Amino acid sequence: MTTPSEDLLSAYLDGELDADDRALVEGRLEASAEWREVLGELRETRDLVRGLPVREAPPGFIDGLLESGDPAPIRLDAKRRRRTRIAAWVAGAAAAAAIVAVVLVPSQTRVKPAVATLVNSHAARSSVSEEPVSELAPVAAPVRLGR
Repeated sequence: MTTPSEDLLSAYLDGELDADDRALVEGRLEASAEWREVLGELRETRDLVRGLPVREAPPGFIDGLLESGDPAPIRLDAKRRRRTRIAAWVAGAAAAAAIVAVVLVPSQTRVKPAVATLVNSHAARSSVSEEPVSELAPVAAPVRLGR
């Protein structure tokens, strides 16, 4: 028996499945509490979307859409256009500042002290002398306690 994908739940909820797929989904719903929960969430979401208020398009909107061939012929009022323009300028300035910061800030490619070199030399010396602790003294930083 094949396991149905969750994509079928929406089609099941809308009554769009053929008899075989419907039986497959119903079998999975009977066997899985998780699937029943997902179906409940999907049903709730669908009901919320269907409950949204219907808004009428402004006069001439559909005619303008069909005539212009432009996918977005909606004209924003002047205030919204200005806010949109300001937001675009701010986003552009932020992007430019980020690019300048990446280009102008120097990057450090080397670590000082060269830890890898010190570790390798320590490993080589300690493998020869077989006393690793005393070999660490040359690479240790002096520590002062108190003032």
